[in-house]
Amino acid sequence: MKVNEALLEHLEKLAKLGIPETLRPKLLDDMQKILEYMELLDEIDVSNIDETYTTVENINVLRKDEIKKFENVELIKENFPNKEGNFIKVPSIHGAKEKR
Repeated sequence: MKVNEALLEHLEKLAKLGIPETLRPKLLDDMQKILEYMELLDEIDVSNIDETYTTVENINVLRKDEIKKFENVELIKENFPNKEGNFIKVPSIHGAKEKR
């Protein structure tokens, strides 16, 4: 696969990045080298190697799910810059305009 300016622009749009013109040539070169390395790895014969899911033989150790009362709620609310009533307000993660 060849990395070109069109692919870089597409990835830039998907990732919502603004890549400066000065960095584009190096980024294109680096991305091409990464893909070439991945293609090299694809050529390795692993048919006689057992699948490995983890390198460490651990069992999952889960803690008991218990509710713990947090005592400093008022301190957090006092120090939070944007609040409404008993709630703290944070920026939307969906890009919607804040309702006033």
